[in-house]
Amino acid sequence: MGEERLREIGEELRRLRVAAGLSGVRLASRAGVPQPTVSRVETGRRVSDPEVVARLFRALELDDAEVERFVGLVREAYALTAPRRSDAGVSFRAGAAVELARGARWVRAFEAVVVPRLLWTAEYAAAAGAGDWAGPSLEGEGRRFCFVVAEVGLRTWPGSGECMPGQLAHLLEVSRLEGVRLGVVPAHVTPRVPLHGFTVYDDAAVTVETFTREITLTDADEVRAYGEIFEGFERAAVFGDAARALVQDAAREVRETLGFIH
Repeated sequence: MGEERLREIGEELRRLRVAAGLSGVRLASRAGVPQPTVSRVETGRRVSDPEVVARLFRALELDDAEVERFVGLVREAYALTAPRRSDAGVSFRAGAAVELARGARWVRAFEAVVVPRLLWTAEYAAAAGAGDWAGPSLEGEGRRFCFVVAEVGLRTWPGSGECMPGQLAHLLEVSRLEGVRLGVVPAHVTPRVPLHGFTVYDDAAVTVETFTREITLTDADEVRAYGEIFEGFERAAVFGDAARALVQDAAREVRETLGFIH
């Protein structure tokens, strides 16, 4: 119920913004918030504080009674959707990663032993036990994605491995999309011990997947730290034709291995 109210509030904010002739950037400027905040609210996702949403409605210069009505709806929706937390800035709400990826303008993902989740094919997802998988679109004006995977992740597969030729072909295809960078950390390079994979969304949140749950971190210091860790892996990776060559090498070895097994 609370999630539906957040979506309704977002749709109403967008309708009022468009009716006022304002772009998302202009409304963000008026309210004194980052532009991605407008996108998050309009797509029905939570932000750090309901008062931030209230500022967006106030920036539309509605009459006082209308503003107060929306502010009341926002506070009620946030109370209903308050995430279960073990500490400030930590959420265990399932599915947050896909929602964040759909609204973020800048996404950075690192994986040490698997393919980054946002690049999974349906066959890879099924083999990994993820069921029906529909990742977010990687296309969109002004959106940027940077994926870095350790070379071992290109040779590690779920299930029988039959999904891997198609998955690696998908990586090659994605690497040529505008706004997408695909990097591979060569096997002989280890900038630091990769304890787990993670994804950074804008400068607002980080998601980490464990065996039992998805963790979302929104504390500013933690998000900043993960951004710096990602930069270390990014510096160690190769991109462009060099990365594609490593993917092609892995694809050839996978085909040979699967042919031997089967």
